[in-house]
Parts: sequence; C-alpha cells; structure tokens
Amino acid sequence: MRRLALLPLVLLAACAGTPPPPAEPPAPAGLQQAWVQAVAGPGWAVRALTAEARCPDLAWPGGSAPMAERAAPADEPAPPGNHEPERKPSRFTLRACEAPWPAGVAALQVGDVALKAPPRHPHRILVLGDTGCRLKGSTHAYQGCNDPLDWPFPRVLAQAVAMKPDLVVHVGDFHYRESPCPAGVAACAGSPWGYGDDTWQADFFRPAQALLASAPWVFVRGNHEACSRAGQGWLRYLDPQAGPARRCGEGTTEPGFDAGDFTAPFTVPLSPRSQLIVFDSSEIGTTTPPRTSPAWARWRAQLDRVAELAQDRAQSIFVNHHPSLAFNPHPLGRPGLSSSGLTPLLQDATPSRLFPAGVQLTLHGHVHMHQALGFASNHPATLVVGNSGSAASGRVDAEAALKHELLPGARLETVEIHTDFGFSMLTATPEGWDLDAYDALGQPLARCVVAGQKLRC
Repeated sequence: MRRLALLPLVLLAACAGTPPPPAEPPAPAGLQQAWVQAVAGPGWAVRALTAEARCPDLAWPGGSAPMAERAAPADEPAPPGNHEPERKPSRFTLRACEAPWPAGVAALQVGDVALKAPPRHPHRILVLGDTGCRLKGSTHAYQGCNDPLDWPFPRVLAQAVAMKPDLVVHVGDFHYRESPCPAGVAACAGSPWGYGDDTWQADFFRPAQALLASAPWVFVRGNHEACSRAGQGWLRYLDPQAGPARRCGEGTTEPGFDAGDFTAPFTVPLSPRSQLIVFDSSEIGTTTPPRTSPAWARWRAQLDRVAELAQDRAQSIFVNHHPSLAFNPHPLGRPGLSSSGLTPLLQDATPSRLFPAGVQLTLHGHVHMHQALGFASNHPATLVVGNSGSAASGRVDAEAALKHELLPGARLETVEIHTDFGFSMLTATPEGWDLDAYDALGQPLARCVVAGQKLRC
C-alpha cells in the first residue's frame, strides 16, 4: 500500500534509521542531459541542458549540426499566483538547447550521450506519471526524498530502463519540491526546493538521465507545471513548441489568464492506424472557467481541434493530465469521480461520449494510483498512471466501483485498480494494445487487453 508522507510520519522515519541526507552536489559543469522528444508539427527534436557558455553540436558519422539556444541562464521572479508559504526567485543556471532530429540519421551523439532515432512505429510504450517528491508547506506534506521506499521514482526508472521501451510517455507532474524540508528531518534533508533548475534536476532530470537517453519521450503537462508553479522550467525544458522558449505571462491580456498555460493540441503518429493526441490541461485543474471567459473560449476551440486531429487515424489515444472518467481515492475506498474542470468543456464539445469517435483510449495521471477502466457504454477506455513516485493516500473499492456511474450513462464493465507505486507498458497488437501494469520492482500487477474502445482485464 502507498503512504501519504505527512510531517509526523517523516519525523518518525527520521528517528528510525532513515538514510543520511545526500551530500550537497557540486556546481554543474558541462553537458547535463540530452534526450529526444516529440514536438508539435508533428516532429522530433533533440533537447539538451548544459552548463557551458554555448550549446553543444549534434554529431553522427559523416555529419554534424549545431544546437540552438532555447533559453539562456537567468533568474526569474517567484511564479505569479503561487500560494506556498515560503517563496523565492527561480534560478536557472543551465542553458536549454534544441535541434530537429536530422533526416535520415539513425543515431547521433550529443557530447558523450548517444541517442537513437525515434522509431516510425513504436511497439512498446512505457507510461509514467506523477513522479516527483512532494514537499509542500501549504498542506504540511513532506515526502522522504532521501528514502528509496518512500520516494521510489529512481527504482521505477531502473526497471523502466531494463524493459527497453521504444517510447516513453510521461503524463505530467514532474515537479513536487515546492517548499523547504523542515529542519531536523533527515528523510528529506538537503533537498533543493522552489522552481529553479536545481529542483528540476533533483526531482526529474538527474534520476531520469539514463531513461532520457535510451528512448524518445512524449511529455504531457500536469498541473504542477502550470505557470503559477513550475511553468517557468516546463517552458524552458519540455514544452512541445519548438524554437526559443515561451515565457509565462507573455501574450497575457486578461487578469487571471496566463497565455503561457495554453498549448495547442498536437499529435504523435504511432502507426498508419494510430496516434497520440496530446492536450495541455495543466491550468484548468478542478475548476471550470466561466463560459464567457477567454479561457473557456480557448480550451473549447482546442477541443474542436482535437476532433479534427482524431480524423487523421483510425485509432487515437487522447493524452492529458486530468482524467474525466476515473475514480478519486478515498480513505475508506468509496468510489467517487475524480473531478476535472475540463469535463464540462468535453460535454459541451461531444455531449454524450465526451471524446470524438476516433478516440478509443484516454491516458492520464493526476490520481496517484493505477486505474484501467472499460465501459459497457459508448465511452473510450480510461488508463490512469499516476503512481510512479509521488505520495498519496486512499484507495478505491473495485467491486463498489464497478456498480458506480462516473457520469450519467457511463456504465462500467471492467475495473482494475492498484495503489502500488509503479508504471505501465502498452504493447501494440493487431487489434489494439496489451496493457501490463508493474510495481516499482518490476513485478506484474495486472494484464489487460484494449481492442478498439473496449478494455478487459
């Protein structure tokens, strides 16, 4: 079972032999990470983070190409609209760089990092979500970032690398270290906090370094990467819009509306028949904007664009952070809807089904557990993978959930739910996908089959 690492529990762990805090890392030097990621277009880009004064070059047998700067080192003010009790400016000491993957090149080097070309038809897709270590002063929640049992993301990553996926999809919430660890608590002592690149490195980039280099990635933006939180780093590092990094606040014309929180939907082709449609729901959270607001108009137009994109392939997987047809954990296991502010917009766009006809599977995070839900009604299957590292509490009684209508008319026929830390693998089949859920040690939790929009376990 998973644990919510509230302060009393961390204090107890500190007295029970918690590993000593890590030594302060030296100042970074040289290339830090390099990876391949999907960008809008659709297309693929090489990204890199470096402490050098210039961006590195791509090199391959018989050729080379320079990387362009996305964002230079800089100090940014504390994120606007942030409500954590302790705040500070965000310091970015690393240079963010980018280059398109060169056509016809099968493999290349960025410094000492070897990268392979993204496959045209990825067969094995590994899914992670909600991976960071929670340090949050406003809720007095302090996870044991120095304890591999309490924050198992590095163990999850070791299993993921060993499985050699063709593609990695992270469904959002990379960054959780928003507040300082309380004094005297060894379980999280020494952890960086705030929204600068030291925290991004600790929470995601440093532990994920091997997996970043071993397979291409699709990054989905979570609510922790909204502009009121870690959006500054998201736009520098992982935003799918190619070219110079966008900035939070740019293009904003209405109070309470940040243009940096919106990203146009884009596709990632998987085969001649299937694709991912990636949607940014980071800022919408659990609150739907008023129908007369610019936010409603922009999100509603983006859902119309999703309907257009869904016509490009026979099967589409809609990928965003917040699920609209999934369960929220409860201390007693009572099933209840995981509320999403996007749901009324989906109902407005496609009243009965929520998603266009071409969408046969939806993929999400946000809820810190594994859920695989199949419907007897005309709704796409739901997969939630929010169990890859960040603390949570509560459960869902699967038998009671099977009898529960998440929304009027949404009738379930399959419910598979696990609270263990872990990850999932989607393996392509002629009919659709095999879905395997694993725990943090790589042991199987569940096997399901997705054929069309039907999911059965």
